[in-house]
Amino acid sequence: MRWKILAGNVVTVVLISLIAWFLVKGRASEALLQDVAPSVMRSVALLEAVRAQDGDLFVEAVEAAARSAEVGTVYTGDSESAQREAAFAVSQGVSRQLATLPRRNRPAELVVLLNAEGRVLARNAERNLDAGRDLRTEFAAVRQAFDGATGHSVRDFIRYGDQGWMEIAVVPVIAEGRIRGGVLAGFAVADSAARNDGERISVGVGYIFREGSRYTVQSLSVGSQREKEELVTWANSPAAGGEQLIRGRSEVRLRLGGQDYLARMMPMPGAFTQQAGAIVLRSLTEAQAPAGNVAFPVLATMLLGLAMAIGYNLYVAQYFEKPIEQIEEGLLTIVNGNTQHRINVEHAELGGIVYRINQLVASLTGEGDEGSDGG
Repeated sequence: MRWKILAGNVVTVVLISLIAWFLVKGRASEALLQDVAPSVMRSVALLEAVRAQDGDLFVEAVEAAARSAEVGTVYTGDSESAQREAAFAVSQGVSRQLATLPRRNRPAELVVLLNAEGRVLARNAERNLDAGRDLRTEFAAVRQAFDGATGHSVRDFIRYGDQGWMEIAVVPVIAEGRIRGGVLAGFAVADSAARNDGERISVGVGYIFREGSRYTVQSLSVGSQREKEELVTWANSPAAGGEQLIRGRSEVRLRLGGQDYLARMMPMPGAFTQQAGAIVLRSLTEAQAPAGNVAFPVLATMLLGLAMAIGYNLYVAQYFEKPIEQIEEGLLTIVNGNTQHRINVEHAELGGIVYRINQLVASLTGEGDEGSDGG
């Protein structure tokens, strides 16, 4: 009997506690998730501001270089060979100057000085590398920068050969009211770029680029190579929305590296050709994690209640089991022929029953009530 009572009470305590735990955890999860979507939207706005500010500083630095006397002297050379020689030396100097930009912390990987037709005079990496290459025909950003009598500054993202995807600024060099050439400077979109930006705004960041009909992930602050590959797979699936991936601002849910994320797309600020987009992510799995801590007191209470229920039931079972066994033994003695035997059990709850049993035995056997009153 004791085990039936114990099992019933234990099951009741466990069921009630589990229901309470799931309810508390569910409500806590809902409360924690309420701020995720607004937080992602705020992070998108913050990332736009950060990228726009960095881009403006970058363009201003390249404009300053294009107006400098050092760059101006390149186009005063008597021959193309002299101009190339001067352009190579100047491009290296400009690359080093751009290392002073906030949060760049390195020389520009690409600095090209162009002639009036948009062809390469020289670039910083090697004296004759890309010499004569027609960047005006190759890149829309260069065509736009050289458009009109005096052109204008253009910022964009391009894929420049083995350099991979780069953030570039193209600034025309103006002399005597006309375009004499131009400066194209670029920083590679390194794998650490998204991680650095993600740390600045405390959120996951990824940079996505369109190459033909496919999309690639150049940089991602979340996880490692596995997460990047999963994001590439998603980006090229119908669920990503194709062109909206880098031009829209849709909110999506993703699963990367075993975690659920709420993400929002955004065009890359300042991208002229709109081949680049950013994705801002926040882990729903991590956001809900504190819900377990909130529900932990319920679980602790359940364990405490379970221990108390077991202890109390063992006490109650022991309190009733022994006198019931004594009553059973006494009745068995009487049934076996000892009609003069009376049950003698002193018990607060069972004493009245013992007294009535002794009265009944005396009545049935015709013998006087000599037994205890059980009280």
